[in-house]
Amino acid sequence: MVVWRPGVWLFVVPACLPFLNFSPWTGWLIFEEFDILLFGVLAGGYGRLACSSWSGGGTRMSAALWGLMSLLGGASLLALHRGFSDAGGFVFDWFAGYTDALNSLRLFKSMGFALLFLPLLQQQLVHSRTLASQRLATGMVAGLTVVSLAVLWERAAFPGLLDFSTNYRTVGLFWEMHVGGAAIDGYLALTTPFVAWALVTTRRPVVWAAAAALALLTGYACLTTFSRGVYLAVAAPLVLLAWLLWAQRHDRHASTFFGPMWRRHSAEGWRFKAGLMLMLALTAEVAAVLGGGSFMAERLASTDRDLGSRATHWRHGLALLDGPADWLLGKGLGRLPANYAAQVPQGELSGEVQVRNEQEPGRIPNGFVTIRGPLTTRTLGGQFALTQRVGSDFAGRHRVSLDVRVQKETDIHLELCERHMLYDGSCQSAFVRIFPGKASWQTLVLPLKGPALAGGTWYAPRMDVFALSVINAGGVADFDNVRLIGPDRNPLLANDSFSRGLAHWFPAAQSYFLPWHIDNLLLEVLIEKGGIGLLLFATLMVSVLWHLIFGRARAAALSPYLAASLCAALLVGLVSSLMDVPRVAFLLYLLAFFSIQTVEEVT
Repeated sequence: MVVWRPGVWLFVVPACLPFLNFSPWTGWLIFEEFDILLFGVLAGGYGRLACSSWSGGGTRMSAALWGLMSLLGGASLLALHRGFSDAGGFVFDWFAGYTDALNSLRLFKSMGFALLFLPLLQQQLVHSRTLASQRLATGMVAGLTVVSLAVLWERAAFPGLLDFSTNYRTVGLFWEMHVGGAAIDGYLALTTPFVAWALVTTRRPVVWAAAAALALLTGYACLTTFSRGVYLAVAAPLVLLAWLLWAQRHDRHASTFFGPMWRRHSAEGWRFKAGLMLMLALTAEVAAVLGGGSFMAERLASTDRDLGSRATHWRHGLALLDGPADWLLGKGLGRLPANYAAQVPQGELSGEVQVRNEQEPGRIPNGFVTIRGPLTTRTLGGQFALTQRVGSDFAGRHRVSLDVRVQKETDIHLELCERHMLYDGSCQSAFVRIFPGKASWQTLVLPLKGPALAGGTWYAPRMDVFALSVINAGGVADFDNVRLIGPDRNPLLANDSFSRGLAHWFPAAQSYFLPWHIDNLLLEVLIEKGGIGLLLFATLMVSVLWHLIFGRARAAALSPYLAASLCAALLVGLVSSLMDVPRVAFLLYLLAFFSIQTVEEVT
């Protein structure tokens, strides 16, 4: 497609970004389906460039800017190397986790892909800056539509569309939040300004009405994250956007800016009334969500306490930087979880899973998994599990058959729950305490007790998740041949013998997410890339925003929306990590690099 229509990727990539990740079904954490899309775009784009006469002529990208891009790439490669070194060397594993060396590659992907897209961005802006801007903005709106509809389904399936008092925070399709984090927060911050673009630029009332409906859905998605950072990061940049649009329009029309809004017989006269109705509807939506339950009130009341604990968390993160080399170059990409869990008091992981193999003489290797509970903190027990998605049409009782091996007394919990990501609906569960037996492996058959799984309504079905965890502090158990048997006596789990590693299995945490995120964008960059990486990142953002807001690039039609989007991401980054979510980090870099190219084309 990209070879045939080179510019189509500017729409397709942001439109597909929210849903091209199937980690809960594949078991992949390091690699995702979105990577395949990007490789396809790059192959088609560079193939087209190789077969065409375009050589970058006509652009004005300065040597200083190319230098900045080179330094950003070099700093990322150095951080990747330091990450591999800190992990003990590069080891390839399709199902590597967050404490493995390949986690460095997972975080490198966002910057690496974005830099590879620079020539393709340059080509499209040279061809037609207006068309490229329209494609990018439309793709952002399409992606946000997908996320908003997913949020609508999630809320309808679990807490209920109008239940704002239950402790349930929306995650959408961002499976990276299986260990917490702010994936959906960052995505909503980056994309919400483009809803305003759709409202401002459309000329047809029917299309405007669709954009207004999306604005209401987006507002609902933002509000039901119950994230104070999202509220600030969405509201403040929209005020900035309004000011930038006014300044841009004012430069062009001077004193006539407000005139058309009040003309009764203007061709655009419907806009003012429709816009006023939309504002009233959004205000009512905010009042309904914030005033319709106690959950957000509890979160607002705990702001001071949460800020204090977050400050302590930040200090612990900074304490990981040991010596001038770490402060200058960082610990390495992706090394925060492993170092935090190992060095911070009471900062341990709530559990871990490892694929292992053993071979007896004359027999083929036998694969199994080792699941660990928390090392020392008893209260973290049961907050980490190895999970697998199963079908949702199995009403009735279930039982589990498994082989287990322990070296000491270990408590095991098994459950089948209606679950989207972080919160459970109805569950069937079993608990068993295992003691070392005479035989190495013990075979158990355990019935799951609990209510029948309802499955949700036809328009908002619930997904079922099987979870296996070790819940006592210091507990370790080996598992093999884990079979979930439904009422019809058919096995429901794939790869139940772990012969294909962790294929189809997905580690997930609940409630406790401290070691996986530092919850601050700047500290995140500092810890993993050092002071040099932070300086380069700050230079990139300051340069882009300066030119979009104050420089000559402010005259470009998309500049106000790009500026609002990037400012929103930085505001979310005050209290959240963004770089540990490759899809969101890639989108941030893509918008920044698109803005750079816009700046160069205008100047």
